[in-house]
Amino acid sequence: MLTTRGRAVVTTAATLEVGIAGWYLGHGPEWLWAMLAAITLMDCALGIVRRRSYADLAGLELGAVLVALLARSADGLLTAAVAASCAAWLIRPERQEPARRRAAPDATA
Repeated sequence: MLTTRGRAVVTTAATLEVGIAGWYLGHGPEWLWAMLAAITLMDCALGIVRRRSYADLAGLELGAVLVALLARSADGLLTAAVAASCAAWLIRPERQEPARRRAAPDATA
C-alpha cells in the first residue's frame, strides 16, 4: 500500500478523510485510529505474504493491539500511543526493501 509515493499519498489522504469524517460526526479520533489500525493490519499482512518479511509480524501485532484497545474503549492516551506506534511502523524506510536472503553455505568446503 505504501510502496510508491503515489500510493502513500492516496492512503494518507483516505486515512485523513475518514478521520475528519469521524470528528465531524462526533466520534473524535476513534475513526482515525480505526483506519490506521486497518491500514497497519493490511499492509503488514501483505508484507508477510508478498515480501516474506517476517519482521512485519511486529507491525501486525501492533495493529491487533490497537484494534483490541479500540474495542475495549481503553484509555485515550494509551490508544493514541499505540496508534502513533502503528504510524511509525508504517513510515520507516526499511519496510519497502525486499527481504534479504543469506547465501547458502558452501557444501564443498
